[in-house]
Amino acid sequence: MRAHPELRDAFERFARVEAPDLDSPTYAALAAGVAGDGELLALAAERQPGQPAPNMLFGAVQYALLQGVEHPLAAHYPILSGPEAPPGPAFPPFRAFCLEHRERVGELIATRRTQTQVVRRCTCLLPAFSVVQRDAKAPLALIDVGASAGLNLNFDRYAYRYRRAGREVLRWGRGSARVQLEADLRGPGTMPPPARDIPVASRDGIDVNPIDLDDPDELLWLRALIWPEHVERHAQLVDAAAELEDSPISLHRGDASRDLPQLLERVPAEVAPVVYSTIALYQIPREGRRRITDALEARSRERPVWQVALEGVHPPSLTLTRYRSGCRETELLARASPHGWWIEWGSSPRDAAASSARIP
Repeated sequence: MRAHPELRDAFERFARVEAPDLDSPTYAALAAGVAGDGELLALAAERQPGQPAPNMLFGAVQYALLQGVEHPLAAHYPILSGPEAPPGPAFPPFRAFCLEHRERVGELIATRRTQTQVVRRCTCLLPAFSVVQRDAKAPLALIDVGASAGLNLNFDRYAYRYRRAGREVLRWGRGSARVQLEADLRGPGTMPPPARDIPVASRDGIDVNPIDLDDPDELLWLRALIWPEHVERHAQLVDAAAELEDSPISLHRGDASRDLPQLLERVPAEVAPVVYSTIALYQIPREGRRRITDALEARSRERPVWQVALEGVHPPSLTLTRYRSGCRETELLARASPHGWWIEWGSSPRDAAASSARIP
């Protein structure tokens, strides 16, 4: 049996860094166990190229459990069994489940993709879009790159609470909104209050495999990608999906590195085009990311274009890039949790890391 050293390293890193960073002791323990198990590493190796092996293996298992497969492992998933953790470690029943359902789990790993829809990332998008609206003084035309189900395109339909040191310091949105989101503000910087109104002219998402939430199976897969301890995310996802009935969006199947110019050309002259992504660009090859930059640069020779990105790791950066006349200026707005739990805003409106240059 192949040793799969690269996958072993991926699971070890997941156990040591990624799972603790996102407050998932269950996945930390499971990843550590998988890293030392040749049979489970071989199972995880069935993933599609570019797909993160830990997320695919864990998502496939939870998907089967959510479908109703009965097994002692379900006791370790609060969304299935409640908040009381069972005695004993989770890895032995996890391993047993994977081997008992090897064919089913392997098929899911081989055919599905990680398209997590983290609605709480909107806590980062809201202040960034507000900065764009103040810049542009025009309604926004949103284009979500790597949109998944596109739920974050409805950011303005949700209600927000921001806290500092446990005390609420800012609210935004309707108190009666279906989706209620919270984030902690950290560090010495002060996040500017979002504009009272952020008008949105259009909501378009592009993805190589957009998620149609009219299909219950698609919604179930998105839920399967939620980490065990993050029970509140299930409700946020379901509620945000329900919001689509009152505020529909447009999802496009395609490659953003190829098809973005056509979406940009459709934006009316009186509207501000805003291309954004949230922990999605890592799935696009470097040359594809370069073509996206080229498309934004080319469009900016005719009109200003804005790009908002929550990208990178440990922690991600929230950046705003302004494209004008073939030049770009990137401003580091904040560091943030990859799931939108906290935001550390820059200490000044124009962070010292901002740069302006002719696009090479």
